[in-house]
Amino acid sequence: MRAAILCDGTLSIAADGAPLCAGTWVSAPVPVPFDVSQLDPAVLGQAFGVGLSLAFTVWLLGYPIGLILKMLK
Repeated sequence: MRAAILCDGTLSIAADGAPLCAGTWVSAPVPVPFDVSQLDPAVLGQAFGVGLSLAFTVWLLGYPIGLILKMLK
């Protein structure tokens, strides 16, 4: 398990570059980094399907409006 060191008080930097904590240093767990293998193919398919259907719907509504505006010119 990965952990990060956090300061629960005021954090400042010394002249030599060392971090100084006014409180205490605390170890906190860090979440697992992102990995493509964690993604569910079914959820990805649904997300792409919804996105494409939304874009197609906007195009389907806008295309006839564009044709009508061209005819009115």
